[in-house]
Amino acid sequence: MAGPLTRLGLGNESPEQRHQKITAGVMGSVYRQVPQSVLGSIFGGMALVAAFWHTHDQNQLMIWFIGMLLESLLRLRAARAFRLDPDPAKRAELWAVRWVRIAVAAGLLWGAAGSIFFAPSSPLLQLVLLAVILGLTFGSLTLYASYRRALFFFLPLAVLPLIVRMVAQHDAAYYSAAIVLFAVFSFTLFFGRNFGETMSEAVKKNYENEVLVEQLLTEKRLAEEARRAAENAIRSKTQFFAAASHDLRQPLQAIGIYCSLLRKRAQGPLEPLTKNLSTAVESLSKLVEELLEISRLDSGAVQATRQIIDLDEVFSTLRKEFVPIAAAKGLRFRERRAGLFVETDPMLMQRVLRNLLSNAVRYTTEGGVLLAARRRSGRVSIEVWDTGPGIRREEFDRIFEEFYRGESSKTESTGGYGLGLSIVRRICSVLGHSLFVTSRPGSGTVFRVEIPLAARPARTRAKSATTDTSTLSSLTDCSIVVLEDNAEILTSLTRLLSSWGARVLPAPRFDSVLLQRLASESKVDLIVADHNLGGPINGAEAVFRILEVVGSPVPVIMLTAVQAPEVVGEFKRQLQVRISADPSIAPIISRRRGEEPIVLQKPANAVLLNSTIAQALGLAPAVGTDGEGRAAASTA
Repeated sequence: MAGPLTRLGLGNESPEQRHQKITAGVMGSVYRQVPQSVLGSIFGGMALVAAFWHTHDQNQLMIWFIGMLLESLLRLRAARAFRLDPDPAKRAELWAVRWVRIAVAAGLLWGAAGSIFFAPSSPLLQLVLLAVILGLTFGSLTLYASYRRALFFFLPLAVLPLIVRMVAQHDAAYYSAAIVLFAVFSFTLFFGRNFGETMSEAVKKNYENEVLVEQLLTEKRLAEEARRAAENAIRSKTQFFAAASHDLRQPLQAIGIYCSLLRKRAQGPLEPLTKNLSTAVESLSKLVEELLEISRLDSGAVQATRQIIDLDEVFSTLRKEFVPIAAAKGLRFRERRAGLFVETDPMLMQRVLRNLLSNAVRYTTEGGVLLAARRRSGRVSIEVWDTGPGIRREEFDRIFEEFYRGESSKTESTGGYGLGLSIVRRICSVLGHSLFVTSRPGSGTVFRVEIPLAARPARTRAKSATTDTSTLSSLTDCSIVVLEDNAEILTSLTRLLSSWGARVLPAPRFDSVLLQRLASESKVDLIVADHNLGGPINGAEAVFRILEVVGSPVPVIMLTAVQAPEVVGEFKRQLQVRISADPSIAPIISRRRGEEPIVLQKPANAVLLNSTIAQALGLAPAVGTDGEGRAAASTA
């Protein structure tokens, strides 16, 4: 069975390799203590020579002291060689054997001192001898006990000869001293053995900790690389959707316009076919729009514009929209207002509530849907209740994933694509609002969005007028310039506008042909332009050149796949450049200095396009637009 050491990389080593590394660690601890031990040995040897210089053979003293110096030099050289070894683990056994040999030599030298310099006639000299030998041998305990084999050679060789000389005196006092010294020797040997085991275990643990730290650093590096790879993948996906946005919207825009023309002309058996085709196109457009919206949210292109809003107004707007939808399914739509104000982005918040209400109505077959607002300790909880099939607890996290549809929704033939709740979660994240879900299978579901409570403003703005988008406005006698580089969209858009009674001047770009046609026109009422015209002149610059030719400011609708902030930014830049160069031209190209175009995101359906044009021409009341310049009355 693989344990944690295997996971950390230790399991890949053989027992011999681990033993060598641990032995090398012990030897490293031993050889690091050598300089201090050498000093102790030299001072101890000098003390013995000085004490016995006048009572013993001086030649013996010098020979013994020279031997002590040679043994000390041998220790120092061994310690230096170990320190310079690039890989001591490979030669761990060699260094251990060398240390045992050094321990034997040191033990023989101190044992010889105890035997040779023993002086029964002088108790004072005996006391000095005993003190030096015990001090040096027991003081070096940690040095030799770190490697137990060295201790078992050094300690007996250094102490036992002195004990033997005491016993050989055949005196009761020496017997007693020998017994005490032997007891100390035995205890020291036992203690040294335990110390050696502890030292070996400590080195083992330290080695494993080093491997653990190294492995954790490696895992951290791999995790960082995985995180960067995931971020790059998300960034690539976002960039792909952003780059594909224009190419995805262009054909859908053309197909949608052609479907509108077909439905207007289709009769007899073709009528249900064109209706089904239009439904399929609308469904496809909705899917593409939701995918692109997720991409914009992930890339940070959607920015919240917070303001204080009246929840009663929001509820009123949503009620008008969902009461007919709920009634068509035989459901009751109820709301519970609380007269509260909140601080949020109004359009993004309406998007969240629309998605939640759409899901509630879609998956509820009996009962009804409730939209409620409740005050909760300085916050407002906006709740969407339904009496649908409910959601199992284990699905609570997964329902916010892309393309995931819960078990209860898979039986619904009218189910969505599993993107609505994913968009809701992302928008709530952008807004900084908390999102909660509770459900009981078979009884229904409640989604809650918590928003900061705001104080009632001193003056509230009047409610925005709404447009009945089900009625198309006539554009009779309206002259509209259309700039679109896509031939299919240009053709279909020209036919659609003409079917509404407009006189259309279509052009794929701003060129001499368009200039000639503009010169023959008595008036221009509206400009509809794409931002990407496939040439050096973009839509914003082309619009201003047309205005300069026309000689008066006219409304502008930018029908494009480019994001609204980019289009508006370029429009303002072109306006500022022209006014700065020639201030007298300002009345010709703009009605006001900070003027912005109406931006419609492709694909825009016929109803939305008609209502936006009617609004721009003053034929219908203004329709609110969301934060990206799309008319809020419809989704493309």
